[in-house]
This record gives sequence, C-alpha cells and structure tokens, in this order.
Amino acid sequence: KKWPVYFFASDTTGEKDFEEFFTDAERLDMNRFDDIGVIKNEALFDEAKLEHFLTEIARLRGTRAWTKADILTLFQEMLPEFAHKETGKYLDARM
Repeated sequence: KKWPVYFFASDTTGEKDFEEFFTDAERLDMNRFDDIGVIKNEALFDEAKLEHFLTEIARLRGTRAWTKADILTLFQEMLPEFAHKETGKYLDARM
C-alpha cells in the first residue's frame, strides 16, 4: 500500500520539537504485529490526579462552556511532561 505524505516545516500550534512515540524506559513488543510496535508497560498513574482530571472534564462538559486554556491546564496537571506549543497557526490551515 502507498500512503500520501505531506512534508513541511512544522510551525503549527501543539507541535513538539520532536515526536517521541516511546521512551527507553518502556518495553516495546515489535513481534505482535508486522507493521507496528506495542508498548507493554504497567499502567502506573496517580489515581487522585486521574480522578481530578475526569471530574474537571465532566464539570466543564456540564457547563457546556470551556476554553482551550481550561483543557490545557488539566492536561499539564495530569502530564507534567506535556509541552503544548502555541503559535497561533493550525494544521487545518496548512492542509
């Protein structure tokens, strides 16, 4: 199969300096499927943080009004390594 690919310099909102699909600390199973690897780790997470995240998402949905900043703040609380880059440019406009 052939897939269309569009290469361009990345300057859109949300882009990271580099794309990392797995880290050295993760166990990768490259044998389960022919064309894709599977990360096989224990689901280690802070249950209180996850509960806070889910509660806040439900609260925001209940208000039927939220901002991008509200969502980004929740993701940054849940995932400290989450590094959203705001440029004011969006991928939809690039395509």
